[in-house]
Amino acid sequence: MSVFKSYIAHLGKNSHVYSMRELDDLLAADGHPGYMRTHRAELLLERIRFLASLFAVLVPLWLVIDYWLLPLDLFWPILVIRLFSTAHFVYLARYQAKETSLKSSLLLLAGMLINLPLTFFASAHYLVLVPPDTMYNLPVQLYTLLPYIAVAILGLFPLTLLECSAMALLLAMLTLTSWGYYSALPALEMLPTLWLLIILLGIVLFASTIQLQYMITMVTRVDHDPVTGAQTRKSGVQSLSKAFQQAKLHNEYLSVALVDLDNGQEIIADFDYGTYDHVVQEAAEILFDDLRHNDMLVHWGEKVFMLILPGTDCEGARIIAQRILSEGLGNLPDGRPVTASIGVCERSADQIDELSTMLELVDNRRNAAKDQGKDRYVLCQDEPAASSGSGHSQEVG
Repeated sequence: MSVFKSYIAHLGKNSHVYSMRELDDLLAADGHPGYMRTHRAELLLERIRFLASLFAVLVPLWLVIDYWLLPLDLFWPILVIRLFSTAHFVYLARYQAKETSLKSSLLLLAGMLINLPLTFFASAHYLVLVPPDTMYNLPVQLYTLLPYIAVAILGLFPLTLLECSAMALLLAMLTLTSWGYYSALPALEMLPTLWLLIILLGIVLFASTIQLQYMITMVTRVDHDPVTGAQTRKSGVQSLSKAFQQAKLHNEYLSVALVDLDNGQEIIADFDYGTYDHVVQEAAEILFDDLRHNDMLVHWGEKVFMLILPGTDCEGARIIAQRILSEGLGNLPDGRPVTASIGVCERSADQIDELSTMLELVDNRRNAAKDQGKDRYVLCQDEPAASSGSGHSQEVG
């Protein structure tokens, strides 16, 4: 058992997977935060457009080989098949979306990948008529490479193990169906070819997940504060800008809360900078625990965090702010609770048309909460609320 654990630890060290959470991120995208899903969706779409542009040129160019090597009675139906395949690649190369989602990008990727096996499958209906051991059999052999090309392309995309396995299984089923229809070889003689496909699929699975792991590491390193794990201010502004434009476009709710930890200088004076850093880090962990799937946490300033809450109205933001005050943001070494002053605004309730207006308004409400005595929030339409001594928030008229 100890040998097995040592081997697993060795694999984790070399693949830089040190926890079950990191492993879960490679297995499925359910736990990925919204910014990561958006970033990956955009990257997938960019690569789909690039590869589709290449195939939109290469697929019709292959017609020269078909015209040269195939009998004319077989060339014309192959021409029609290739034109349909080319039209699909042209569509993908020119595809534009008002809003990029991970689901739509994965569907486009699946559509692009199955184009080549389907082209092979459709062509096999006619290529099966080519007599063996003739010069016409050369393009037939070239067509059998199309499924391998599709599988190899899969390795160019950062995919989770589940996503890559699902697409690989689809490609394998199409490929085996095509071979079963076209090949006249006994099943036993097809085993080496099948074994080669399985090896290629294994390499592709490894390549896709390694790309995903690298992408997660780089995005986290560039866009996130290494101490708190929250987004940096620069990254947060970009995330807020995207969320604001989407909410404005679809007339959806969007709330923003600015959480400013109280008494920062007093904490340093009473204790030290190490304690202060620990307070900030613990507050970030507590705020992270309250986030929903699409919510975002930004380290806005030295002791200030911003909560970006898509789809949350003013009442929902009030509940979140009240929960933060009532549950607290940790404790100091002497047992005193860590409190915060919170400013909240919501795009619809506050009738905000510009992002700069939202940032100015939420900052003013944060300052108003501090001026009113700290440990409280100022909500949409300047509705103030404060935390009572027992740790429960109450409305202040």
